[in-house]
Amino acid sequence: MSAYYSNYGFLCDFDSQNIYLFDCHRRRLNKVRNTYDPTELVLGRSYEAKHMVIKEHNVEEKFRRNVNFYVYGYDVKAETIATMPKNLPGLEKFHGKIWSQYLGYLRDPKNKFADTMIGDELGWVTVKYAPDGDTVFEITDVVQDYTVNIDEEELLPTPWSPEYTEWVPPQLHPSTFVVYNKNHPLNTKQKFVRHSVCIETDIFNPAYNSKKEGSSEKCHHLFALNLGMVRSLKPVKIGAWYQHEVNDNRCRKNAIKDLEQYHAVTACKLFEIEAPIPTRGVYGNVKFEVEFPFNHDILESRESRRTLDWFQRTKGLKKDAHFWNQYLGRVEIYPKEAKDIIQIVESYRRDLLEPFKSEPITVVSEVVRHRNSFKNNKNYPENGIFLVKNVIGIKDVKGKFVNV
Repeated sequence: MSAYYSNYGFLCDFDSQNIYLFDCHRRRLNKVRNTYDPTELVLGRSYEAKHMVIKEHNVEEKFRRNVNFYVYGYDVKAETIATMPKNLPGLEKFHGKIWSQYLGYLRDPKNKFADTMIGDELGWVTVKYAPDGDTVFEITDVVQDYTVNIDEEELLPTPWSPEYTEWVPPQLHPSTFVVYNKNHPLNTKQKFVRHSVCIETDIFNPAYNSKKEGSSEKCHHLFALNLGMVRSLKPVKIGAWYQHEVNDNRCRKNAIKDLEQYHAVTACKLFEIEAPIPTRGVYGNVKFEVEFPFNHDILESRESRRTLDWFQRTKGLKKDAHFWNQYLGRVEIYPKEAKDIIQIVESYRRDLLEPFKSEPITVVSEVVRHRNSFKNNKNYPENGIFLVKNVIGIKDVKGKFVNV
């Protein structure tokens, strides 16, 4: 699920899977799933991109005066202003850095800017799109013997100035994106689903109305982090992942506004995508390979851990154990699997030296659709749609599988 329905930026590259838009306001390259006709795409142009809809986006005039994108041969290039800091005490970590207020840090492999300008001067540069590490553009030319003067209100702070603040994408818990009020019409952002997976096909449609023309007796179930289970009346494949939007009947005129979400919402504009986590369909069921950090406290009470006898210790395993996954939402862990996880981890840690006993461990598990998924969906995310079925193994702090 994305926090933003639209992406804005200059088109720098595209392939069959993604398009790459550079957002000059945030000085970052956005990778957007390519759901567009390639004949619609022109490198170097500014776009607003939504799911299956892309259109040119007007750039404000003061911005156009200070940056200009164009295509030269096979390269996407831009002409813009850049600067570098003076060699002053306290600015050592910025020495040799070239900065554009619209493109961020620039690579200057041939020192063209450093050989032409002095610290805090503004100069005109030509750059090409060549993403590498934490930079996206590389300087190819510098206008000689020419400095730039622009209006103060158009001049943005540099990373070495006290006023500078960098936009950092918020790190939000997956539960943040869940729609909790299931009896209220969805807003525009909530109607967009970046990742959705088909978990059931050809089942009875609970919203079927035999008296209503066009009502479908069969439907399919998709799962989306923000919405839980969503009905699809369009053909889908078990275990396949989709980016899509949803129709919400509650948004129509004279509709029942407090109709429960499951009955009001259906998937539309489905676009099949690559699976973000290992996924396979097996005889009409869907299985995932999922990793999550080991957290003893969510699996077992602290008092129970002092007991050596597992027959007694099992009573201390928590009935509400779960973890959160960014694609599958809340995933339940039943006591049997919780016991398996704890035993594997304790066996691995038994012979470790004390400093290493507390190092993070990652659990790798097989996750399946909960047998009560339809019932759980009514209370999602208080109840999960998926549960851990088998424990595949564990990984150490370096990400390597551990033999236990």
